Amino acid sequence: MVKKSGILNDLRHPVLKWGYIFAIPGIVSYLLFTFYPALRSFAQSLHNIRGTSVAWTFIGPENYKSLFMDKIFWGSLKNTFAYVLLTVPIGTFISLVIAIALNGIGRFKGFFRALFFIPSVAGVISMGIVFTWMYEPYSGLINLLLSKIGITGITWLRDKNLVLPSIAAMTIWRTMGYSVVIILAGLMSIPKDFYEAAEIDGASILRRHLSITLPLVSPTLFFIIINNSIQDLQAFSEVFVMTGGGPGYASTTVGFRIYQEAFLYFNFGKASAVAVVLLLIMLSITVVQLRIMDRKTQSY
Repeated sequence: MVKKSGILNDLRHPVLKWGYIFAIPGIVSYLLFTFYPALRSFAQSLHNIRGTSVAWTFIGPENYKSLFMDKIFWGSLKNTFAYVLLTVPIGTFISLVIAIALNGIGRFKGFFRALFFIPSVAGVISMGIVFTWMYEPYSGLINLLLSKIGITGITWLRDKNLVLPSIAAMTIWRTMGYSVVIILAGLMSIPKDFYEAAEIDGASILRRHLSITLPLVSPTLFFIIINNSIQDLQAFSEVFVMTGGGPGYASTTVGFRIYQEAFLYFNFGKASAVAVVLLLIMLSITVVQLRIMDRKTQSY
């Protein structure tokens, strides 16, 4: 039987002491800016709060009851899931294809990696403003280019059927560079011997990627999927800048609904209830994704 390290047994060891000291800022930050706001939001969701300086009135689960009878909330939930289903699978697939292509480049790999990463550096607000201008029906760059081939009159952000895909396209473009860099790091860790052996056996390029690349890079892909799912479920800034939730409520997401309830209608109790529901949805989806990842990783 292997004995445990003396460092791990001795809690007074200097290594562990300094480890605890360096962990304190992260723990304090988590408690103050994540754990405490989550608890406060749950407490607020059980009260009627109509303003910033009014007394809280305890009403129990009434905010949740009104929430589940709110058609706008259900519409925002539908829009959020549609948005995530547009951004995460398509964005991950495009990022994987680009990363595989970059991994096969012998020279200037660092240059192209930086080139694809540049959109990720720009903020959501700035990118939203640029894409809003590009989507303009009459003076936008996209419609000007489409007019060269005879396609005119597309109202990207004013059409109920096109508004979510249009915002999703901006999100895919903005987050693609980060995903490409992460996936490329995973691809570079795969030994080249595997590909050489498969090539000797006569496997095609597609078969090599399906049998070697995908299984070995799957943990990285799952990380990208989980990370992007959590971010996109909270989508707010994109909607706020590009559409304001319109046309109508066609692009209103759950994150934007929280903003509306809190800062437009000053119903902080109901806004907190929406935030708690969103938190539970994100936790549930993340747990399911982690379990799927564990099963797939073990099977590979």
